[in-house]
Amino acid sequence: MGRYIVRRLLQAIPLLFLISLLAFVLIRMSGDPMSMYGGNAALTAADRDRIIAAHGWDKPIVVQYFYWLRDVVRGDWGTSLYTYQPVTQMIWERLPNTLILMGTVFVLTLIVAIPLGIYSAIRQYSFADYLITGISFLAFAIPTFWLGLVCIMLFSVKFKEWGWPSLPAGGMYDLAAGPSFPGLLQHLVLPAFVLSIVSMAGYIRYLRASMIEVLRDDYIRTARAKGLSEGSVNWRHAFRNALIPLVTLITMNIPTIFSGALVTEQVFAWPGMGRLFIDHANRGDYPVLMGLVMTVSLLVVIGNLLADIVYAALDPRIRFQ
Repeated sequence: MGRYIVRRLLQAIPLLFLISLLAFVLIRMSGDPMSMYGGNAALTAADRDRIIAAHGWDKPIVVQYFYWLRDVVRGDWGTSLYTYQPVTQMIWERLPNTLILMGTVFVLTLIVAIPLGIYSAIRQYSFADYLITGISFLAFAIPTFWLGLVCIMLFSVKFKEWGWPSLPAGGMYDLAAGPSFPGLLQHLVLPAFVLSIVSMAGYIRYLRASMIEVLRDDYIRTARAKGLSEGSVNWRHAFRNALIPLVTLITMNIPTIFSGALVTEQVFAWPGMGRLFIDHANRGDYPVLMGLVMTVSLLVVIGNLLADIVYAALDPRIRFQ
């Protein structure tokens, strides 16, 4: 296993190099960074040329990429063209906010989706199964931005008009009251609810399908023939093997936990990584975009490696050399 992990890490280096090259070229071709100065009437042609030369934008794009790569190897991820802050500092400032939101969503999703997925599989074709499956399909089809706007309209606007206790429509805390744990919980309810509903639907569908397939295997019938209780058969034998497809889904969601939800963070004005990406994508701030893209790419590689390790722990038949 140790040699396998080392080999996978070494294979990730050229992969990350290729991802960074493609991302750099695509981001730089998506717009002109000088467009942010377009509204500045005091900017002369000489000033414009000096800014372009200072950033190396007058050189071929491949040369610009290797300048960027050289700085990254040194630990310098660049500086924002808009805020003039180091990219690493901007990411670390937003990362805790995203972890609070996405970590809450992840825990809620697993707590609710795993029991419902197992119950739906065990009670296949029952009324409860049809109900859970139908709600899952509906939740999976609902756009997150639409559900977020509906929740804001109902729980924030209408509840306040009706004189009922209402929930905050956006942000992480009340600007007048300042940061506080109760205020954070209140602001967390709506975005966590919206993201959890959509995430639960996918997890329930995956786990239900996997459990149904496992429950039909010969070793499950053998376990029942030995006189094991239904709970022991379902949890100790079926659930463990049904987890393998779910592990893939979970590990593939690890980058999302750190990178945030682009649309939902924008709808609820949650100051996380997703909103950071959208704000600076609109400004053509490519150093920040490259920092975020490479962070997510690295997490995808780590997620794949964790999935392989967990596979071997769950199923002794899986061995990596």
